[in-house]
Amino acid sequence: MKILLKPIEKIVFAVFVGAFSLGAYSYLAHSQHVHSDMPMSADNAHALHADNIGAVQPSFVSPLSDIIVGFELVDRHGNLVSNEDFLGEYLLLGFGFTHCPNVCPMMAFNMGKALRDTEVKAKGVFVSIDTERDTPTITDEYASRFGDDLVGLGGSIAQINAAANNFKVSYAVTKTQNNYIVQHTSNVFLIDPAGNLVDIFAFSATAETIVQAMR
Repeated sequence: MKILLKPIEKIVFAVFVGAFSLGAYSYLAHSQHVHSDMPMSADNAHALHADNIGAVQPSFVSPLSDIIVGFELVDRHGNLVSNEDFLGEYLLLGFGFTHCPNVCPMMAFNMGKALRDTEVKAKGVFVSIDTERDTPTITDEYASRFGDDLVGLGGSIAQINAAANNFKVSYAVTKTQNNYIVQHTSNVFLIDPAGNLVDIFAFSATAETIVQAMR
């Protein structure tokens, strides 16, 4: 039986085909939360999204040893910022994009609240994987809305790819004449003051849960 796909179904299918072409996607799809945001048209890309949110996983179950704690990105002033700049304090790290209507704001809100509530020294970094629309300045302005200790970083495609590969984050940006679709895994990584990855949370993990892990 031949299955005919509607135009929007073809777009969604194309995104998933693209995502599966990434080396680690099959592994990540079972271990990290994946979501996509699909603007209905270029004109209302900021307002209308079909946010496909899968089942929320309570925790990340893959071995932490599979992940390399390492990134070198760019801040709003054009300075290089690496994971080593945060040694001596806890670091919360999340990947997303500023046009995300639901998932990324929830993730950034929980990160910001955890940073305010914790009694230990900690910082947060929000990395945009949308290099075309999100400059480091735009990303930092977005992240700082959720807390003074949360900064936004960006960079070139090569820099973002290197960071994403290290943290086993899969993402895909698919553009057509009328659509701009971004798909990515959306977890929060907790790195201790010595620079070791100690836990990974779903984007919906509460601030209280994150704070408890920093004690």
